Amino acid sequence: MKDFISKINQFTQKFSSPQTEKMAVEPEDRVHIPFTKLIFGPLGILSVRISELFKISAVFALLISLCTILLGFSGICFSPYRDSYFYCSNSQALYLLGLLLKVFLISMFFARWYNIAFRRANYSLKTVFLPTKRDVIFFGGLFIFLLLNLTPVLSFYLLYMRVPNPDWIVELAYFACVSVGFLVPFWLMRFYALGAAYLSEEKLPSLGYLWKRSKGNNLSIILSVFLIIVIMSFFALYYQQGLSSIDVEYANWSGTVLEYVYNLFLLMVLSLFVNHCWFQKKFLLGEDDGNNTAN
Repeated sequence: MKDFISKINQFTQKFSSPQTEKMAVEPEDRVHIPFTKLIFGPLGILSVRISELFKISAVFALLISLCTILLGFSGICFSPYRDSYFYCSNSQALYLLGLLLKVFLISMFFARWYNIAFRRANYSLKTVFLPTKRDVIFFGGLFIFLLLNLTPVLSFYLLYMRVPNPDWIVELAYFACVSVGFLVPFWLMRFYALGAAYLSEEKLPSLGYLWKRSKGNNLSIILSVFLIIVIMSFFALYYQQGLSSIDVEYANWSGTVLEYVYNLFLLMVLSLFVNHCWFQKKFLLGEDDGNNTAN
């Protein structure tokens, strides 16, 4: 029996070794990410680990809801029922603080979910709530990433506010330079594997390496991310409809419950971005997490 297994291993090595050698010698070669894996894989992971996702989302949804409600920036404060809610703030400083805290809590959720889904980690309440140095670094990276994704807004503002120049060459050059901002989110999509690599505590690859490896997968990545955005937009629209239909008499109770429920489902949808990042890392950098969830 051992001889038989040995022969099988020798036979399979004939096919695997050349590929391994090629990857070691030519790491810049582009990698094809299967279209169906990238589109439906994140949803598949969510369905397999739905109970664990619900538990961790419920915890962080509570933290985010407390943060926004206590600082006076819950969703109902941006609706016609603002005056009926028990506390809404007008302070821009508090709003900025609340935004930073919310992004930080979401970054912590990303790290906890990644470890649960792809590294098979078990959490106690202490490890869930206690921030680490890696959480702070990941928050900084995520915040910069979000700012870069807002460059289309800046480009649109600059184009909208510009004063037309009578010199068509200057006008064309200005339009070309400013319009580059609209392409930034599409470029960033090819570097999502960096976040997964950091959460895996692996050595981060260079940007040039990832750019070459991900070449040719733009359409699959765009469609996968677009599907996640559509799902998120659906829940956002449902949340707005819920706010518009509450009874003013019960605005405090209804607004608080809706805030928590929305944050709960928002985090569950945002987990799809984490799943997507893991799939990019799996195909572009290799799978070193010891996980077989998506296989």
